[in-house]
Amino acid sequence: MTDSTGVPLSTEWGMIRDGAGREFRVLKIGKLHLAEATLKLFAPEGDFHARMERVRNMSVNDDDVVLLTFPKSGTHWIWEVLNMLISGKAEYVPWTPDRDFLEIEGEKIEQIPSPKIIITHYSINDLPKDVFKKRVKIVHVSRNPKSVAVSMYHHMKAERLLGDIFPETFSEFLPLFLDEENYMMSYWFSYIQDVETFCRENPENPVFNIKYEEIKKNQHIEIKRLAQFLEIETSDSLVDEIISKCEISKLKTVRGDEKDGGRPAMYRKGIVSDWKNWFTVADNEAFDKVYEEKMSSSKFTFEY
Repeated sequence: MTDSTGVPLSTEWGMIRDGAGREFRVLKIGKLHLAEATLKLFAPEGDFHARMERVRNMSVNDDDVVLLTFPKSGTHWIWEVLNMLISGKAEYVPWTPDRDFLEIEGEKIEQIPSPKIIITHYSINDLPKDVFKKRVKIVHVSRNPKSVAVSMYHHMKAERLLGDIFPETFSEFLPLFLDEENYMMSYWFSYIQDVETFCRENPENPVFNIKYEEIKKNQHIEIKRLAQFLEIETSDSLVDEIISKCEISKLKTVRGDEKDGGRPAMYRKGIVSDWKNWFTVADNEAFDKVYEEKMSSSKFTFEY
């Protein structure tokens, strides 16, 4: 497999370490570090490398929409909003987000009728080539990284995405988010920089960058802006209904029941500043140091 520039991606097993020195075996594919438990979820057939290659070459339709997010950045919430905007009705669709997830369903998503929402945590550079060829609309949702780190800690712990062993505290988990050599899944800093670089270098491709915190603060305004980007006519009353239906408490009830195929770990608090309850002073200083180093040239700003 090659990256978006045609350079072959190396694939190897390696070890990463949390703040207490615990070791976790991961498969390194390009900018991804995937634990075995994660691989079983994302590539049940056993070959994530081949899955990514097939995804890069799959077909999409002009009226599809890509929902691009780093994990724990409001993915499931905005998926619900998009479905309601596209259908013109404040009603839950009768399927779960997993059906639309590239990492889970791979190229099978080709078979879903359009217009459809394609959810992914892949880097923008690893999307299907057809997305760029057909200039499919991309909705990129980002969230302040301190909240992302806390939400990821709880999610990975609940879903056992590192297997049976897990960091005992958030402080021990944090290096798996901050350390460029020891990160888990994707490296947030590279992920966001890749989006920013892509948008700067490819202005002809329609990308709507929206912040989790901005939507939380001004839901009506931001959802109307989203509808405008998607070229969808909507009304104030419909937007208000969508906001009500997509409250985290309601989504927990509708989507969080395991017996109905739900994923309880996907819906925790859905708030902006819970990270303050988990970061120690030392954690915050370590985080800010890495952020200043990695994002010094970025124009992205976040509300904490």
